[in-house]
Amino acid sequence: MYVARPGHSRLSDFFTLDDLKLFLRVDHDDEDDVITALANAAITWCENYCNRVFNTGSSATFYLSRFRSASLAYGPVTSITSVVYDDTTGTQQTLDTSKYYFDTPNDNPVRIYFHDTPDLEDYNSQPVRVTAAVGAAPTDEVKHAVRLLTGHWYENRRTVVTGTIATSVPFAVEALLSSQRILDMQQ
Repeated sequence: MYVARPGHSRLSDFFTLDDLKLFLRVDHDDEDDVITALANAAITWCENYCNRVFNTGSSATFYLSRFRSASLAYGPVTSITSVVYDDTTGTQQTLDTSKYYFDTPNDNPVRIYFHDTPDLEDYNSQPVRVTAAVGAAPTDEVKHAVRLLTGHWYENRRTVVTGTIATSVPFAVEALLSSQRILDMQQ
């Protein structure tokens, strides 16, 4: 399955630049662009790690190879907007809502199930497209992980730091984000 994800969340979806600068103990405006870029990169990293989008009102499209039950392991999925498929003539059709059902949306992957479905176009690798509303506001743990990553990257601007003892900031970030991950354990 392929997922067309929405654009990533931005710094303004989490907190203000001034709040982040307070955490970083930066009291000048010289590097506002750098801090914003680092925060946006940290947010992108967290969203990719968790398979989530940390804002509400987004949508994602899940591309399926056939009508079969599938875990929609991205989101969190809050509702299914539509199911579109290519029929045997290659014409795009919308599947009636009576032909599918799904688990109650929660923080786990939502499973979608199909029954009494029509035939699909031959030679199309992804003839079924499920569009879903996805996203949830970031939790305090996610916000702190973004602060930690931004701070780590702000203080360590090179890929290799010599003459110091390595610390495990990424583990702290992963520990904060582990409860937020959406993983597909059923496929």
